[in-house]
Amino acid sequence: MLRTKSWLVGISILILVSLACNLPSLGGDSPTEVPAGEAQPVQPQAEQGQPQQPVSEAPQAQVIVVTATPAPTEIPSAPIGLWEGLSSLNSYRLTIRTVNDGPTAIDKSTTTYVIEMGSDGDSSHTHNESFESFEDDPQGDYDISDSYQIGNFTCEYSEGDYEATKTDEDPQAQEITDQWFKLIDILPKVNDPVFVGSEMLNGVMTNHFTFTLEGLGSESGAEVVRKDGEYWLAQDGQYVVKYSVFMEIRNGPVDDPNTQVLHTEFYIEVTDINQEIVITLPPICQ
Repeated sequence: MLRTKSWLVGISILILVSLACNLPSLGGDSPTEVPAGEAQPVQPQAEQGQPQQPVSEAPQAQVIVVTATPAPTEIPSAPIGLWEGLSSLNSYRLTIRTVNDGPTAIDKSTTTYVIEMGSDGDSSHTHNESFESFEDDPQGDYDISDSYQIGNFTCEYSEGDYEATKTDEDPQAQEITDQWFKLIDILPKVNDPVFVGSEMLNGVMTNHFTFTLEGLGSESGAEVVRKDGEYWLAQDGQYVVKYSVFMEIRNGPVDDPNTQVLHTEFYIEVTDINQEIVITLPPICQ
């Protein structure tokens, strides 16, 4: 049974730390040699009284300079940590989403985080939506919560709350919290990436790559149905603009009703990069 991990646990789990130029030979023609034993051609002497013709000089040999063609620059494919990359931006909206289905059709869980960083550099808003359903709770449980931070003031509430939790954070405590996000980062896993091309995505130029996961199914012996991913890195900064992974395994034939299938998806996307984002408190926080 798949259950959604807590945010901090999810962060810690996702920490993963990523010409021989052969110059062509200069083969000019060798000087012509006269075979041994043959007489050297005799130059006729100028007749007396006839002016001698000037002797022409041999043509100067040309020197050909061959310049080696530089090897193409390898396109950087290793992403930097998520928070490290975002810290270089003035503002952004970050969406992180997980989808887990299986082993039965009833077992489902989805979690979506949307984090907005205000362009004033001193405000943020986190919106969280989650859904879980299991065999003993087929109707499932849906939850929505929001957290606002402006300066040292924070406000948190969930859907259905009549009052919000408001706190004036101690600047020292806030500084410690900020340091945790620098120490514990999310480094998306990639292996043997394949370059697809350069693309404009979410307002920035990116390099697009695809990759295939390694090791899936090796421990359980399950059949791997899918294990692919792709990602886009900002050409300026190497931070993740978009990242997605799909995994699916099963322990039996497709037509067997007893076959259990586990399917999971993971998404990261950064939008509204360095755009005007104004964070305002909702009435419940005022």
